[in-house]
This record gives sequence, structure tokens and C-alpha cells, in this order.
Amino acid sequence: MKALIQGTRICELAVAEFPVHADLTWVDVADDTTTQDTYENGAVIKYAPPVLTAAEQAQAEINRLESLETPRRLAEAVLTVEGKTWLEANRALIAVERAKL
Repeated sequence: MKALIQGTRICELAVAEFPVHADLTWVDVADDTTTQDTYENGAVIKYAPPVLTAAEQAQAEINRLESLETPRRLAEAVLTVEGKTWLEANRALIAVERAKL
């Protein structure tokens, strides 16, 4: 596998090289290399997702749940599911996550 490198960034992966600007270079990499990895000092550094604290995980879930409250969902909020409107059910889920902070 070939990786197209600019600085430390892996821009693209290909099976064969093609002409590129002089600021870019081609290097051989392992088949499991991705564009999320980086290339430093002649070696691929595998991407490791950040480890979130419990508070960061709760905040991320709050953000995800709040993003669900779109205009279409708000218009549907009057519909009930198990005795609660969708909006009430979603806000209850948000309250559970906020309690984790």
C-alpha cells in the first residue's frame, strides 16, 4: 500500500503512485494504515481515539440528544409514546445524563 504524505498527514492511500506536487511524497505503508493515522520520523503512528472521562461522555450524550430536537421532531412532539410526548421522553433522557455531571 502507498500513502501520500504532506508533513505528518496521510492525505490519501493508493495501490499505485501517481504524479503529485513536490510538497507531497509517496511512502510504503502497511495495509491496515488509514488516513486517520499520521506519519512521523519514517513510521506510521496509529490513530488512538481519545479516552473520555465520565463527565465528557455524559456531555457528549447530552449534545447528541439535544441535537435530535429538530424542527420536525418539535412539530411531532405532541404525539405520545407510552404516555409521554417524544419531547418529554427525550428531555427525561437528557436529565439522566445531566445527573452524571
